[in-house]
Amino acid sequence: MALAAVTLLWGCGRNPHFITDRQYRNQVHADFEQRKVLAQGRAEALFGGMDTLSRRDREALEFLYAYMPYSDLADYDQGFFLGQVRTAFAARDTFAWGSKVPEDIFRHFVLVYRVNNENLDSARQVFFGELKGRVKGLSMEQAVLEVNHWCHEHVAYRASDGRTSAPLATLRTSLGRCGEESTFAVTALRAVGIPARQCYTPRWAHCDDNHAWVEVWVDGEWKFLGACEPDPQLNMGWFAVPSTRCLMVHSKAFGRYRGDEEVVRQTALYSELNLLSHYAPTRHITVTARTMDGKPAVGATIKFKMYNYAEYYTLASYPADEQGQAGLTTGLGDIMVWATDGTHYNYCLLDVRKQDTLTLYLSREGDADYVDNLNVVPPAAGEAKVNATEEQACANARRIAYEDSLRGAYTAMFPTRESYKQLIQKADCSGCNFTDDQLWELVQKSEGNYAEVAKFVNAHLCQCRSFCHIYDYMKSYSEKDLRDVPAEIFEAQLTDYDVDGTTRMNGRTAKLPYEVYKQGIMPARISNELVRDWRKPLAAALKEIKGAEALKAWTEKNIAVDDTGNYYNCPISPMGVYRLRHADVHSRDIFFVAACRALLIPAYLDNATNTIYVWAAEGWQKVSFGVAEPPAATVRLTLTYSGKEPAKPVYYPHFTLQRYEDGDFVTYDFEGDPRVEQFPATLDLEPGYYCLSTGSRYPEGDVLSRMEFFTLRAGQPLGKEIVIRPLADRTQTDSAATIPPSTRVMDGITLREYAGGTGMIMAFMGSHREPAKHLVKEMLQLRKSFRRWGGMTYAVTTDPNNADLRQLGNVDIVPMAQGEKDPLERAVAEALRLQRYEYPLVAFVDADGHILFHSAGYKIGLAEMLVKYCK
Repeated sequence: MALAAVTLLWGCGRNPHFITDRQYRNQVHADFEQRKVLAQGRAEALFGGMDTLSRRDREALEFLYAYMPYSDLADYDQGFFLGQVRTAFAARDTFAWGSKVPEDIFRHFVLVYRVNNENLDSARQVFFGELKGRVKGLSMEQAVLEVNHWCHEHVAYRASDGRTSAPLATLRTSLGRCGEESTFAVTALRAVGIPARQCYTPRWAHCDDNHAWVEVWVDGEWKFLGACEPDPQLNMGWFAVPSTRCLMVHSKAFGRYRGDEEVVRQTALYSELNLLSHYAPTRHITVTARTMDGKPAVGATIKFKMYNYAEYYTLASYPADEQGQAGLTTGLGDIMVWATDGTHYNYCLLDVRKQDTLTLYLSREGDADYVDNLNVVPPAAGEAKVNATEEQACANARRIAYEDSLRGAYTAMFPTRESYKQLIQKADCSGCNFTDDQLWELVQKSEGNYAEVAKFVNAHLCQCRSFCHIYDYMKSYSEKDLRDVPAEIFEAQLTDYDVDGTTRMNGRTAKLPYEVYKQGIMPARISNELVRDWRKPLAAALKEIKGAEALKAWTEKNIAVDDTGNYYNCPISPMGVYRLRHADVHSRDIFFVAACRALLIPAYLDNATNTIYVWAAEGWQKVSFGVAEPPAATVRLTLTYSGKEPAKPVYYPHFTLQRYEDGDFVTYDFEGDPRVEQFPATLDLEPGYYCLSTGSRYPEGDVLSRMEFFTLRAGQPLGKEIVIRPLADRTQTDSAATIPPSTRVMDGITLREYAGGTGMIMAFMGSHREPAKHLVKEMLQLRKSFRRWGGMTYAVTTDPNNADLRQLGNVDIVPMAQGEKDPLERAVAEALRLQRYEYPLVAFVDADGHILFHSAGYKIGLAEMLVKYCK
């Protein structure tokens, strides 16, 4: 008996459990078995041969399979996930800190391969190889800082669209928005066994937009850092002070997580965590929803919202308990509370500084026309947690400059206007599909993916086929697609179109007007998905289906839809939906449009209204799943604008349009849509109850919000004026801080001479991080307004060769060494009595030296605030 026990212990030691808690292990296994049933259509690709794996590898795989989103079950195979598992264990065994990381922290924040909604790749293995020698022997905290420096060597900030590139695609291009930078950094940190998670404020309270950064678990404590933006210590970053003004900071924890953070949302697959207390003062608020007869509205939905981008964005949503209550921990500012039972609703702006309880009676029904003006005040700014010494800051600045040079040397190898022709084969034909300008445009936009674009282009230089549409085809891809789609996918998605209007696919033919083909057949991109090979595979798989109605019926019968299983909101590929037979609504819609195109049925998804259209003899027809009767005829809404500030309102910064659905308003996504770029703007919409929401924001962050509720009735076109509440002039020239007008600006010119009759802008960019890049981008968007003003901008930056900055016009760019300050910056800071401040530091100064406006730190909309003084 004793020998048997010793043998058992020896055997366990050689083949240990990955999950040592038996109860938790059993729960994971039960959840895994349920997932096997759901993914039975992919059983061999996902689960084949698992009984031959070691116990550790098998249990780790079971954990991943049990909780991964549908997108991953559908689009990746066991080989990919097993590679992730084995590299994670290799990292734990390689580094000294591996043995210090608790099992549950390792399970949820190292082993997990996904950070957010990025496309997946083998970055963990690549990064482990790159970083292993660089961080081995360092302390855990030193290793975190070193990994972030490595990230900065390879990636810097640039705004882009909402699809999140895979880390290796970001590496190839060397640029990414904050969501991509933080995905990249978390992947790198996990690659060396350091627990890391992406955390983000879904919306700022003091300005528009949002931001994502990174938290790392170091020696028992979660600390934060700016992804790809190294600082001398942890708990530092340009966002450290802005984060003290947040109403919510989120993170997701994969699987059944048992940490001590507040849980915003708990499901069987993941937990959504509220990390706000790490950054800002908080208060827990409790809301009670009641019916009109005073009874608790049990089961009603209580939502907590905040103003941002001209809408009230939902931070958290809870079902009311038996007392009709739900609560949230949030920051000390104004928050919108919305309660609904699906038919009746009510809302109220709650000042959390003064009040922590609220009762709402569900008295509204979505039928009254009225206007509601609200004044929204964000939390006050706090202090940074950690400040570097001057010595630390200077040393870090020198290192950042060196890392910038390494990244610059890499991107300098991208083709130039002069060198790109070396990539393009000489066209030995009478005609070519591309002009020189078109070829350069495609190669330039492809950046680090230039070899793949050139490979495809070279294969089609002379293949005009019957109608030259190859350039139009490539233009149907987004700029990000050109940076990360491989040549074989460009090739697989290409379709024929003859001069007589005939297009062909897998033995099918259709005769279509070119504009219909161009919108409804040609594009491989449908929404925000990664473009994969689906055209010929779907055509073969669905070859028996004839017509859009038959395809719709097949989809409704064969594709199970729920919006809980694909919780990272990474769209499932069309072939993934076909294989898994499960999808969220958005992925189902993408699948349907892709299947239509594969069967030569023109179709597209209107991403502003999430509406599917297919082409029929009488034109584009709406398709609605789950609706038996034909869709109602649309009604024309005409939007006009006669205000002066802004000169022309922009969708999201200034206004949004929302439709009432199930007790709340859903915002249409008309960002960048030509339908709302000129006024009057006309929109053809379904009859219903709508809200036209506008807002104007003061430099301090408070907002004048306006919501106009109205009904669009069938057969009754309607006009609405976009009304933006004017901001009061808070400028007090007599009491303004002042710089002596005799102060020398440059080349002996005094401030009085430089500012002249127009005034001047001073912009001190600091290290030219994300906030400075946002400012320059905004100024470019308002370039015409600044040029009409005619004054000068004095810009001090560590990146004097910045191409965007040089496009502004009327700007003197002054180079600044890392860690140094321009004399004018010192004068502005002294006049404003600023001892510590964040970049960019911006001021509008008149010829008498009065600082009429200033801003320090991150603010979206800063350029628009400056324009108001440029008169």
